[in-house]
Amino acid sequence: MHWLRLTDEKTPSEADRALIAGGRCRTEGELFSEWAQALGFPAYFGRNWNAFYDCLSEISLSYCDIDGPPPAQPLAILVEDAFLLLADADPRALESLLRAVADAAKVADDDEDASLYRDGFRLRLILHDTPDRLLVLTRRIQTAQSRAAKDTVGEFGGGRQIALRRRDDGGNGVGARA
Repeated sequence: MHWLRLTDEKTPSEADRALIAGGRCRTEGELFSEWAQALGFPAYFGRNWNAFYDCLSEISLSYCDIDGPPPAQPLAILVEDAFLLLADADPRALESLLRAVADAAKVADDDEDASLYRDGFRLRLILHDTPDRLLVLTRRIQTAQSRAAKDTVGEFGGGRQIALRRRDDGGNGVGARA
């Protein structure tokens, strides 16, 4: 399993999850407000991408108590109507979102809690929508990935490339993995 998944399943499988309404995240400002409320960002959240990354990283780090038992699974952030996510924003905003989530999700080998995450990820981003809308979103993500690869040599999503593929298990969903 990886940090990013696109799905059309009626009920995505992750039990512990924060629910985000994609329709309330059409612009950067809306996204900052919706994610801050859903994830409980602190009042001093600066409503910019650096502050977003900082708060998301803190949330993902605090999700697991290093002295307690490991969580059953990483924190999952489920975005319903994901097609609408940053739909009215500059296309670079999606790149910024994906980069921030990927970097916050990745556990470095030398992190104190690295042994708690078998696959190396503290959180998951699940983008949920209809198959047709997921195909359009997939193209937007691929464009963001391509732009990021040009802007930052080899560093997208914690140094990993998102590989988007059509599910071949008979389902209509679109899968994504780093």
